[in-house]
Amino acid sequence: MVTLVIILFIITIVIICRWYLSRVHSSLYWCWDNGIEEKRIFIDTNKISFPENFLWGTAAASYQCEGPGDKAPVASNWSEWEPAGIKNGQRCGIAVDHYHKYKEDIQLMSTLGCNAYRFSLAWDKIEPIEGQYDEDILAHYHDVLKELHRQSIIPMITFHHFVHPLWFEQSSGFLESSNLEKFVRFSVDMFREFEDECHLWCTINEPEVYVSGCYFNGIFPPGHKAQPNEASLVLQHLLQAHIDVYDSIKTIARQPDQHSIGIVKDIFQFDPCNPLNPLDLYASHILDYAMNGCILDFFRTGHLKWTMPGSVQRTYTNLRAPHTNDFIGLNYYSHFLVQFNLFKKPPFEIVHRHDDSGSALMTDMPYPLYPEGLYRACVRLKNELSRIPIYITENGIADRFDDRRHLFLRRYLYALSRAINEADCDVRGYFYWSLIDNFEWAEGFDMKFGLYDVDLQTQQRTLRDGSKYFQYVIQKHREKYEKKKL
Repeated sequence: MVTLVIILFIITIVIICRWYLSRVHSSLYWCWDNGIEEKRIFIDTNKISFPENFLWGTAAASYQCEGPGDKAPVASNWSEWEPAGIKNGQRCGIAVDHYHKYKEDIQLMSTLGCNAYRFSLAWDKIEPIEGQYDEDILAHYHDVLKELHRQSIIPMITFHHFVHPLWFEQSSGFLESSNLEKFVRFSVDMFREFEDECHLWCTINEPEVYVSGCYFNGIFPPGHKAQPNEASLVLQHLLQAHIDVYDSIKTIARQPDQHSIGIVKDIFQFDPCNPLNPLDLYASHILDYAMNGCILDFFRTGHLKWTMPGSVQRTYTNLRAPHTNDFIGLNYYSHFLVQFNLFKKPPFEIVHRHDDSGSALMTDMPYPLYPEGLYRACVRLKNELSRIPIYITENGIADRFDDRRHLFLRRYLYALSRAINEADCDVRGYFYWSLIDNFEWAEGFDMKFGLYDVDLQTQQRTLRDGSKYFQYVIQKHREKYEKKKL
């Protein structure tokens, strides 16, 4: 009798576990049709729709695409980091010379049908010497904005996208609290300079990615690897700087309600590799909270609580925080599966799910296609930061052979459409990363994110076949609303 009870108990546990796993699997992974699996449910990725005034654009960072322009290269935290810190000892150099080819590139945006462009101001070129602005560089950005308006493309400006002048880095950058006022002063001055030409502003790009690259894995300058206490302090300072920039701009703006300001938050979900393993659950929760949850909590409550095993717990309170985002810029690419591993230091590793699609679902970066995560990220922002509009400020794929980009665009735009139409997420625009191939930070020029391929020798731009679906979606979107007006 006892044996029978034990057997029934084990069977019951197995059934419950299988049911739980099926529920988890169905919520995290949709049944995409790959053309070879008869049992999969077919998802018609053509069934998508977006709001009438939706922004369609591309995104870029000045350092990654511009080059030095007409003057000798200026020194920045990244120029000093090269080539030792870059894959295969590469240097950015002139990148793809967007500085000189901006008119041509803006025409490419227009050809695609884009009506928006997110770009960053090159703080290193604008202020190569502390307190001295280069008027020629400022005039260049006025010309860029003039051309964007001529082509009916709405600009979105980012103040800090990973790069700053060397003098700022040499004074300890965002690690030193007294430096925050220097960044705030630069941002406010740039707002004054371009106030009449731009109405969408991003303060800081991906603070947690900057922190991770600089102070955890050491692949960004200054390369302080495994320094969680420095990381948490810099994160606090970046969030503080965002608030100060927001409040300062709203104070000086002639028409503050006409200007929307937000921080750009990257979300990579950290999911347990095995949802039934409590150690995987714990490790994934710790990582997700440190990289995502604590920042979202801060902007919801005004209280930052950062914690990581083996480091000092950091707390910071600023009750202005919940009132300092007119929108949230969401950068989304993929997710990570976390597996606890006692023999690793730290005691976890990132793994990837394998299914019938095999390596075809991997990008050239070390993460998979995961469109479901874009839906999840939008819903999370809606739930945790309610009533704050969202712009997808980055989303793209590294695809050297252009054999997954079409699939990527179909699936991610389908997931975004579901977030808007089924989950009622207030998403107001989508910026693909990026228009043209560029210098992908520590990876150099090896990662091909561009809708347009670039020959670095001739600087010739060529539209990739996989990019044409993006152009097609924008065209269909516009035709839909033009027909309604008729």
